[in-house]
Amino acid sequence: MDLISDLVFTNTTLGRGADASVYKAEWNGTLCAAKRLHEILLEDDSPGGRERLVRNFAIECVTWSKLRHPNIVQFLGVYLERGSLLPVLVLEKMDTSLRRYLEGHRKEKFPLGTKAFVLHQITQALAYLHNQKRPLVHRDLSTNNVLLNEDTFVTKISDFGMSRAISPSAISRKSSIKGTPAFMPPEALQTPPQYNEKLDVFSFGNVILSTITHEWPQPCHLTQYKGDQLIALDEFQRRERYVEMFTAQEKLFLPIVHRCLENRPDKRPSSVMLVQELRHILQSGDHGAPIVRLRQQLTAKEEECRQKDEVIKEKDEELRKANESLWKNEQVLKGKNEVISGHNRALQYQEIKLCEQAESLQKQDSTIRAQKAEIECLRNQLLVAQKVS
Repeated sequence: MDLISDLVFTNTTLGRGADASVYKAEWNGTLCAAKRLHEILLEDDSPGGRERLVRNFAIECVTWSKLRHPNIVQFLGVYLERGSLLPVLVLEKMDTSLRRYLEGHRKEKFPLGTKAFVLHQITQALAYLHNQKRPLVHRDLSTNNVLLNEDTFVTKISDFGMSRAISPSAISRKSSIKGTPAFMPPEALQTPPQYNEKLDVFSFGNVILSTITHEWPQPCHLTQYKGDQLIALDEFQRRERYVEMFTAQEKLFLPIVHRCLENRPDKRPSSVMLVQELRHILQSGDHGAPIVRLRQQLTAKEEECRQKDEVIKEKDEELRKANESLWKNEQVLKGKNEVISGHNRALQYQEIKLCEQAESLQKQDSTIRAQKAEIECLRNQLLVAQKVS
């Protein structure tokens, strides 16, 4: 997890939830979103309440920091605010949420082809999460947590505060789920809840309903009277009043909605299947296809740039390691050079000693030769004296 410094908060609030508020901030000249937990949450007097809150927020940071996908809001790092016990999560800033965009625009201002483009990107993010080595379930997918850039309609999902890695062989969870009720499947609302990644698929069905109708997909009661009989309604029937709002062209999405809202999780499609079905919708028909293709190309370019950035980061890391290895080798060579220099100095000292010894031997040799000459001279004198006598 990266620690961020020099974060500057503005007076603009981007959103507010039960646990945290999101503010517009600036970091090294880049506009970003800063998610700050409410300090009042630290007043939790339940056993381990405060520690649990901070631990869950840390889990959110770690989870988010590991995600790399063009349709998931990019985690930038954590800012430790002076005077606060709670860290601030610093994120890529998007223009608006899908809910706000739907509430602020009439249907004719939000073409069906563009909606298909937005929905397709959501399925790509879900497929990425669900196909991790340990699948990740978002657990609170709604139009509140789908963010848009209004010029390009690049779409990203956000808010992983309730995401948890799950084991495919153990999908039961004892803890309650605090997701958005209107978007939650029946298995998440039972006690104890039991869920897997098909929870997000159910929520996505409601995201489609909301995106097509511009309405909040609040389900009706679980039962209703037909004559004198009280009958149970399935999840699709509980939302039929929104289905009735679909135009003939919009009914292209109904089969997907129906399958996503199945009561039984095993009957719902996988996120990978949703990617394929939304891609098919995008590629068929003429509802805004040219602009959708342009936006798809933009998304592809963004992904290409992201991949290139990853390659550059890898190359930088390789270069750093190579430089580090080179520095270590230089240190080794430097040490060896110092040893060699020491040997050279010792050899020079020995050479000087040898030269001095050679000079001394030369002097001794000269002395010996002189003495030999003197002895020879004395012998000759002795011979001459003997002859004379």
